[in-house]
Amino acid sequence: MPSVDVDASTHLSVDDLRGPALLHRRTVLAGLAGAGTALLAPQLTGCAGAGVATRSATLPGSIAEAARGLRARSYSCEELTRAYLRAIDELQPRLNAFITVTGQQALDQARRLDAELRAGKDRGPLHGIPIVHKDLYDTQGVRTTVGSEFFKDRIPNADATVVTRMAQAGVVSLGKTHMNEFAAGISGTNAFFGDAHNPWDLARSPGGSSSGTGAAIAAGLCLGGTGSDTGGSIRVPASWNNITGIRPTFGRVSLRGVYPRAYSLDVAGPLGRSVADVAMLLQAMVGHDPAYKDSMKSPHEDFSRDLKAGVRGVRIGIIENYTYRDVDADVARAVEEANRTLAKLGATVVPVRIPMLSGPLEYSALFNILLYEFNQILGPEYRATENKKLFGPIVQGNIVRGEKVSREFYDKALAERAQQKAQFREVFKQVDALVTPTLPTVAPLLSASGETYDRGRQFMLPFSWVGVPSIAVPCGFDGQGLPIGMQIVGDEMRESLLLRIAAAYESATAFHSRRAPVHTTVVL
Repeated sequence: MPSVDVDASTHLSVDDLRGPALLHRRTVLAGLAGAGTALLAPQLTGCAGAGVATRSATLPGSIAEAARGLRARSYSCEELTRAYLRAIDELQPRLNAFITVTGQQALDQARRLDAELRAGKDRGPLHGIPIVHKDLYDTQGVRTTVGSEFFKDRIPNADATVVTRMAQAGVVSLGKTHMNEFAAGISGTNAFFGDAHNPWDLARSPGGSSSGTGAAIAAGLCLGGTGSDTGGSIRVPASWNNITGIRPTFGRVSLRGVYPRAYSLDVAGPLGRSVADVAMLLQAMVGHDPAYKDSMKSPHEDFSRDLKAGVRGVRIGIIENYTYRDVDADVARAVEEANRTLAKLGATVVPVRIPMLSGPLEYSALFNILLYEFNQILGPEYRATENKKLFGPIVQGNIVRGEKVSREFYDKALAERAQQKAQFREVFKQVDALVTPTLPTVAPLLSASGETYDRGRQFMLPFSWVGVPSIAVPCGFDGQGLPIGMQIVGDEMRESLLLRIAAAYESATAFHSRRAPVHTTVVL
């Protein structure tokens, strides 16, 4: 296959920000690059700061605030983008939130969006809003590594559907964010690109696998971003970074062009600083896509419409022998207080029983599905690759375990899932939503054992398993000042209700407004 040389100095990567720029030439496959490859900025500081007067205004605290500033001409899309690129330049060496920063491309986008506003074309609330994409969303002409050494030079020739839709809504993409290799894990560690760090405590995990998106939002490096969630990869970084993230109903957001972890469990969704921000981002992401086989057809829905409707009359379930089982004391206290707050706001909080959750927790069927599908996705390339060191030990272990799952076991697990979905349908006849902790602990040290991270999945895997939506929202802090998250779960297609409940709680508490100790000092 013919190849094309791409000068690595035109790409701004993690390595560039940690030390001297890599000035050697890198060969990439022309078949991956396609025609018209867009080259990234040679230096972030050169793109972000040239010819910009420093102002005394802080960066916007929300998408709505940024949108107001743009329309009031307090600043331009380009000025806003330059400010966020300076923020990335300031904190990337400490957080390692990005794998690739697309500085020049972002500025080019921003200038086009400024021209549109001057011409009277307004794409809506996301016009000119700087966001980030997890590095498993295909981006045309920009490398998409999936957090792996194996794909370190992979350059897609088309955007993922979500990337296209968000660009049509007017966002400015600042770059591709850090993730666990092939989305295999929730730690935010990565042997090839280094570990991402939590802006609330740099020694701790930012959560994963959407680690960079979570850390970047919490540190003020962008106004929102995309993640993906197989068994918690949106909800974990939301909880441990004191931001909000929603896992939509399975099939509600297209996964075309999003590198899969497990076909029948994966979803794509947004993370943001507030419920309102997440609602606006989700609005741009949803919609039927005939190119994605599991895409759902659903009527148009305005996710922002009911955010101020309150929770009076909403029935919220607390799952017996599950919601507070094996959780740290500070987490239990915060979620108990959150339920009291919801009750004061007018919700009815009642106990419910779900047989699959009230007894011993057992996830073998879920893991049989995940490992079988992961082996189907990546196994052929792994087995065909002579240098197995291009794959990390967790990924290699997942593939080897997946090889041992028979088609018979896989089909049996699918049948078991269908039966257990019926349990949830019955529960949602009794209540409108369920509340649990997002995780049983606050963010652990990056050096914590695998068992520590495995413990964190107990409140997320069951809802991934049955494909229902859930949202993670800040609900307090532990004695060390580390964030605690609450998860609200609803029936299929009830994202608007989850956003409504979360917004009512958020407005009554404002935990989300507290900023991390490591936060940008850049001003407009």
